[in-house]
Amino acid sequence: MTVSPVADSLHYPIELDATAIAGLIPHRPPMLFIEQVTVHAAGQFSGIASWQADNPILAGPFPGCPIVPGAIILEAAAQLAGAGLLAGDPVTRSIGPGHVGMLGAVRKCSFKRPVLPGDKLNIRMTCRRMAEKAVLVQSTADVGGTEAAALEFMVVYAPESSLQELISRDALQHLFRATFNANGSR
Repeated sequence: MTVSPVADSLHYPIELDATAIAGLIPHRPPMLFIEQVTVHAAGQFSGIASWQADNPILAGPFPGCPIVPGAIILEAAAQLAGAGLLAGDPVTRSIGPGHVGMLGAVRKCSFKRPVLPGDKLNIRMTCRRMAEKAVLVQSTADVGGTEAAALEFMVVYAPESSLQELISRDALQHLFRATFNANGSR
């Protein structure tokens, strides 16, 4: 694995607001759940996710009783990992353009309390590199200090060429333009 010279310029903690997050990952509302990210070190991140009651994603799973589904909590953690790795992990930053971070595997998930609209979900995670383009993430999430979830999953960086047979050319161009044009450094 080669590390980019840009790694020498990283100073922790790195704070990311919603605008900076949107410059790193392709997600947009209503599927962008992370509001802020703190990169404490190359593989240690924390952040906050929340959902408003009028988010259309919450309308279907539990009609009349909006609860954030576990799969959406997992997605929020994956978004946090993606933004944190791109902002503060030297190896991930050295992968370069032409790759997109994706949820590659889910190993363990447990959900311990409902997350409701308006709750601030505090997510903390530690990442361990398994290969140049694969990272194992161990994460916990709480609301007001009460544990809501424990998650273990992998983020992988897929090359555009591996997606060409599955996703239309126009959609790929849009995906990579949204990811890399917003943040010219990637």
